[in-house]
Amino acid sequence: MQKEATIYDFAKEFTPNPGLRFESMTPGVSGEKFREDVLRKFFKDEQKIIIDVRGVESNLGSSFLSESFGNIAVEYGIEKFNEIIDFDQTTPKGEVTYKEMMLRVKEALKRASK
Repeated sequence: MQKEATIYDFAKEFTPNPGLRFESMTPGVSGEKFREDVLRKFFKDEQKIIIDVRGVESNLGSSFLSESFGNIAVEYGIEKFNEIIDFDQTTPKGEVTYKEMMLRVKEALKRASK
């Protein structure tokens, strides 16, 4: 039976100001840290996550999105990725972030297939 999806308040549970790609660049708020400490757990548990970015002060930058979401999509495949990851798209910020994230995921998958 499918578990209930977890609503993940990005600003409260991770940071209102996401950093760059690697932990060495922006310790504690990097795309790398988000992938390893947050996303990986959801994939391991096969638990759907709906990410709410309402309280995020800046945007999730392309390097953050590529490192966290792009790399995990390459690792697990797009079908599993789409089963696990979603964004609350009821806000303009959520809708824009989702579209940008999917663009970075597609780029990462394209690079990985070469």
